[in-house]
Amino acid sequence: MTDLPLGMKYYLLILTSSLIEDLNDYGVKWVASEPGIAACDVENAFFSARAIQTRLPNDPGEADPRLWPELMKAIHTIRRVLDVVEKTTFDAVTAEAMETTSSIARADMEKVFEQKRASGEVDFRLHGLLNTRPEQDEPDPVVKESLMLKRAQRYQAFMEFDGASLSGEETVILGDAKALARRIMDGDRENRRIDALLVMGAVLIETASVRLKTNIPCLIRDSFDRMATKAAMALGAIVYRDKYRDFKESLGLEPLASDL
Repeated sequence: MTDLPLGMKYYLLILTSSLIEDLNDYGVKWVASEPGIAACDVENAFFSARAIQTRLPNDPGEADPRLWPELMKAIHTIRRVLDVVEKTTFDAVTAEAMETTSSIARADMEKVFEQKRASGEVDFRLHGLLNTRPEQDEPDPVVKESLMLKRAQRYQAFMEFDGASLSGEETVILGDAKALARRIMDGDRENRRIDALLVMGAVLIETASVRLKTNIPCLIRDSFDRMATKAAMALGAIVYRDKYRDFKESLGLEPLASDL
């Protein structure tokens, strides 16, 4: 299974470079001292990183088709080690997108109601929601209303983002991410995948905008540049999740905690 979408190929290249950076940042001695990691896994991870780094093409179209299975195996080997070190998963993205409380949601929606009223519009439906308290242990409908409003605002900002500061590979991923967001919003709006997608899109917009600000010190701009690349990578993880899983399964690789 090497007939992968162009965007996914770019994603795999960005992901590989990022994983190698993370692995080198930790260092072999520090990783080897972490409880729960076998010495042979550490050796395999660093060997895979060194071996595959020299073979990463600038243009996926120029790559030998046999590279992609090898690249996925190297990603798997490195990630298996980093999963033990970092102990984090992409589930946190969706959790952050959905996390809110009734009091915060009601305060947010009160502001929306007052803004509408100040402009001459009275939203009777929203007024009714705000004046209705849910029964104990019942979900507060205002929380869902607040989440839907935030989703709509993030979606509009994401679709309007022109990606002028993005690299070529990041632009391809952004295009596929917008197409996915549009399909979900036009169809299954209950799909929680959209919230993770739009939250990470907001991170990409914020971090990538710093690239255009020439009055910011280089050290800070470089930091935001790396964050923007990681945000594009995270978008790719969401967009190409199913194809990524299918590709791994076709190679006989087991799922990892960090797989989306």
